[in-house]
Amino acid sequence: MVRFRGLHIVAGIVAMGVAAALGIIMGLNNTAVFTSSCVVYVAVSLFVQSRLAKFRTQLQGLPQHHLPDGATLERTTERPAEQLPSSEGNAA
Repeated sequence: MVRFRGLHIVAGIVAMGVAAALGIIMGLNNTAVFTSSCVVYVAVSLFVQSRLAKFRTQLQGLPQHHLPDGATLERTTERPAEQLPSSEGNAA
């Protein structure tokens, strides 16, 4: 099962499009439409991200048999050797 972790980004983009459409309908100039759309994107993205984080922490308290399709909430902090940062490269 693949988990999609970008729901807050998608929600922000949708809200940005709605805000841009409303700004154009209201007769705002291009700078005002762009600025308001960006503000709405950030606000909605942060809101959805915080709600999802609260939902995920609530799920952690549930027994494992309540999770759908055998999903687990275990997170490992260990990464495979391919993903570890290497000591090669230019050091600043």
